[in-house]
Amino acid sequence: MEYYSTSAIIGPDEMIWRTMGGYLRKVESCRNGVVWGICHDHRVWVYTGGWGGGILKGIGGSDGIHPMTDTQTYCIYENQRWNPLSGYTSTGLPTDRYMWSDVTGKHKRTREHTKLLSRHWHWISEWMVDYNTPGGVDNEGWQYATDFPAPYHGKKVFTDCVRRRRWYRKAQIVTEGPWIRAGSTALLDISLWANDKTVSVWAITLAGEAIYRTGVTANT
Repeated sequence: MEYYSTSAIIGPDEMIWRTMGGYLRKVESCRNGVVWGICHDHRVWVYTGGWGGGILKGIGGSDGIHPMTDTQTYCIYENQRWNPLSGYTSTGLPTDRYMWSDVTGKHKRTREHTKLLSRHWHWISEWMVDYNTPGGVDNEGWQYATDFPAPYHGKKVFTDCVRRRRWYRKAQIVTEGPWIRAGSTALLDISLWANDKTVSVWAITLAGEAIYRTGVTANT
């Protein structure tokens, strides 16, 4: 914690955490009281200054409460190794990664045991093969490699001994809170900078472009 005054405004023993309505993946704030947040689906929200909504429904609240939704995509990988007798199979070598895993292969993941973040989330799709996996896939969603640590490609060649395909499923949360949408540009990350007069927002878009916005206030 950093103070800009020469003396503490409030002692640490008097500081408390307060639950806010809504749902965000990341929150950024600055000394001028401007607060922005990003959801899992890369939409951007601005704090209205109110409180309540969401899990605080029924307790009361303030003005500035708005509906919020967020969508998260869960991904797992199905891995197989080539067997000269039976072709590709889910039986791997003792040193292989899990046959159902995360992207690293170090952690076991299965469709049946994938859990939602909390009881407030719900599934909005079934598990589906991802045909847009980076590196390309064949007509069944598989991508191939000489071994699991090697780069993957969508067309099998005779040296390929392993293959994988990505499955995904989407979940959504519907809630409300003291947040309002900040435009339609999807962002990966944000950072707020402020001095005594102005606030600027720096951000990274989904395409990797750096953008900024000046003259930001709590209402714009």
